[in-house]
Amino acid sequence: MTFQHKSILLTALSLLIMVTNGSAQNDLEGDNVTVVKDFDARLLDANKISVSPNLPPLDTSTQRQNYVVPAHPSNQLNYEAPTLRPLGLKRVKTEKDYNGYLKLGGGVPTALYGEGGYYFGKAEKFDATAWLKHYQISADKALENQKFQTTQGLLKTNIFLENNLAVEGKIGFQYDQLHFYGYDHEIDTFTEAGSRQRYRLFDIGGRLYNGAANESDFNFSISPNIYFLSDYYSNKESGFDLGISATKWIAEQHAVRVTIRPDFSSFTDTAKQTLNNIYLQPSFTLHFDFMQLKIGGNFVNNRDEFSIFPDAELTLRIFGDGVQLFAGGKGDLRKNNFRSITRYNPYIQIRETKLKNTRFDNYYGGVKGDFGWLEYNAQVGYSKASDLALYQTLFQTDVDGQTVTRFHIVYDTVRIYNFQGTVKLRPFKDLLLSATLSQSVFDTELTGTSEDQAAAWGLPEIEGNFGAVYSVLDGKANLKANFYTADKIAYLDENGRFGKGEALYDLSVGGSYYFTKNFGAFLDINNLLNNKRERWYRYPTVGLNFLAGIKVRF
Repeated sequence: MTFQHKSILLTALSLLIMVTNGSAQNDLEGDNVTVVKDFDARLLDANKISVSPNLPPLDTSTQRQNYVVPAHPSNQLNYEAPTLRPLGLKRVKTEKDYNGYLKLGGGVPTALYGEGGYYFGKAEKFDATAWLKHYQISADKALENQKFQTTQGLLKTNIFLENNLAVEGKIGFQYDQLHFYGYDHEIDTFTEAGSRQRYRLFDIGGRLYNGAANESDFNFSISPNIYFLSDYYSNKESGFDLGISATKWIAEQHAVRVTIRPDFSSFTDTAKQTLNNIYLQPSFTLHFDFMQLKIGGNFVNNRDEFSIFPDAELTLRIFGDGVQLFAGGKGDLRKNNFRSITRYNPYIQIRETKLKNTRFDNYYGGVKGDFGWLEYNAQVGYSKASDLALYQTLFQTDVDGQTVTRFHIVYDTVRIYNFQGTVKLRPFKDLLLSATLSQSVFDTELTGTSEDQAAAWGLPEIEGNFGAVYSVLDGKANLKANFYTADKIAYLDENGRFGKGEALYDLSVGGSYYFTKNFGAFLDINNLLNNKRERWYRYPTVGLNFLAGIKVRF
């Protein structure tokens, strides 16, 4: 159905007035579902450094990279709203906290790694975080042009004002450089300059919110964000996102929420494309000791057309937090823009690509629990993805007759059947075991015509991540092991024949040791099995490699 934009504004204004004027109880402590995670400069043990040429998204958390590609919309975990409702808490330091950290290292094949961060603030007034990371690896002696580098940075601050208000500001950047080395190295050769790709991303954002509880049990947040993205071939995109949310708590446990979020993006290559969505998301959540029920909707406007989705979930506590059954239905209109596409596959040829939304209708159910020493979540789900972005091979030949592998987007409607499970087990204090496994079945044959794709190009069906971290010598040293696995990826080769790559089996180990309270060293040995699986056709990952260096905290 179609409506005028004026109807959207009137609907949003009415819902916000209803929430503001909702019933309130005085002298009750208000809450906010938003948790502001403060910077923790503690040097935690990092997982293996990814040697895949896939470019990681900007991440300000403790270094944790692996072979799992950035999450694709076809495989999303669903999390319920938390029962507890903490507000943005101001940082309270403890004796074991460190304000700053520095991590420097190098490796074989030629690699350089550097990361550092610092936290500073004044109680009840402000806090701020500065963070910078650089990582580069070059394996071009074994395979021509197999190298990449990434540099990321972030400045972030919270200023706590009077009347329980707070302001957050952040500026981030990311610079990634890689090379197109996906070609037949026995036949073709490309110069470093001729195979280069580069991405520059700038993020600027802010947030105005109530930083402490108020008497009316009403919380709000206004979050504007903009970004600018460009690549080596003059493709450009800018985006603006404005999140406006309000929450009214009833009897300290039931929540009425309304979120309005206009999300606009503009992409330019040889022509200009815009992809503008406006989201209206009202919901009501009931919290009881034995049950949690959320009833809501997701109304999305694109090009004056509304898409209406459910947003509902029921959770039953069978045995406290230890055994909980849940089921729900959700939907969304997710953007396939320059930023999301290149994040998932940096070897894409974006020129002449039609940017579209993917409509997701998702239904799921499962069991989860937390016994303290054991956390688990297992669920099955069914999704229908209309206009799902798939990544098909594209072979480009230059004037010298040399061919390099790129990728382009094709869209198809796909049914997705998924099982996924996560387990975290701490058998005793110093040992943490974790496992995540996801299995998806993609059904692309919906129409029975030539418009159906033969496979879900570029999307893995099975992914697994298993790890262990063991702390010894009273926390001075840590040992870790990780095993990553993924199945074969479907593609079409240069002759148009269907094929699948090799499976991934990647075993990595590492450890760190602090010689003093502030100074330590680390060693990561990655890909012990020397697996050179092609995540993208003709783009093998780096084989056996290691990274070693020092860590300093202060």
